[in-house]
Order: sequence, then structure tokens, then C-alpha cells
Amino acid sequence: MNMSKLIIKITSFLIIPLLITGLVFADNASLSLPNTKINPGSFYYPVKRLWEKGQEKLQFSKQAKINFYQSLLKTKLSELNYVVEKKFLSEVQSASERFAYQAGILTEELIRQNKSADKENVIKEFERFSPFLDTLRDKYEANSSYWMLIQHDINTLGILSAQLK
Repeated sequence: MNMSKLIIKITSFLIIPLLITGLVFADNASLSLPNTKINPGSFYYPVKRLWEKGQEKLQFSKQAKINFYQSLLKTKLSELNYVVEKKFLSEVQSASERFAYQAGILTEELIRQNKSADKENVIKEFERFSPFLDTLRDKYEANSSYWMLIQHDINTLGILSAQLK
């Protein structure tokens, strides 16, 4: 097989799934979460994470950075929803941590830029996320380790909201 054809096939095999995206409405009507076709635990997930890191570096304006972080936060919430719904217990901790981390990154950027309107919008978004996280948390026995992981995300949103006020 010709080396250039092999490279094209491998590149296509890795990139095409990353380009397939869409929107789906979550159980909570006020949330429109991205449809994550590549989810934690899948073969392509590390490539997706690398792609996200590359996209982050390409956000040059301040507003583009905020918009990207907000979009990525919704993606992380969608991924958390996916692992909870599919009962991928081995992925719940990582998905929960990625969501909290991304919420923190967004908050730090908003504090750095000090834009009141953006801060208020994100506080409202965090408030909309909390009831959705409550439903995810309640899929586990109260005070179990998985319940506590998602409760930590709820608490994190509360702490970050206070920092934004």
C-alpha cells in the first residue's frame, strides 16, 4: 500500500468522528447540551481531548475565549450525563472532575476579564445546571461515592457563583 494513502486513511479515521456534532435537548428543557458522540471511555476520547486543547489555543479574542469555555463546560456536562445514564461507573469520577475543572477555568477567565454582564450570565447558567445535576446525583444511593462526586459538582458551582458576585 502506498504510504500517502495509508496516512490519508489513518488521518480520516481519526478526524472524521471529531467533525460530527449536533445539538440535543437534555431532560431539562432549559438546557441545550451538545450531543457528544465521542464520550469518556471510548477509543477516540483521548483524541477528542487533544482536539479540545488545540481549539483552546486558537481562541485569540477575550470574548471568543469565554464563549469557548462556556461551550466546553456544556460538553463536559453532557459527557457527565452520558456516563451517568449509561452507568459507566468507572468514568463517573473523571467526568465529574472534568466538569468541575472546566467550571473553574471559566470562572477564572471571567474574574480576569471582569465583565459584569458575562459574570451574571454564567451565574444564571450555573443556577440552571444545578437542578440537572441534582437529577444525575439522585440516580445513586444517597451519600454513596458517586452521589458525593456529583454533589461536589453542585457545591463547586455554588462556590464559583459566589466568587463571580
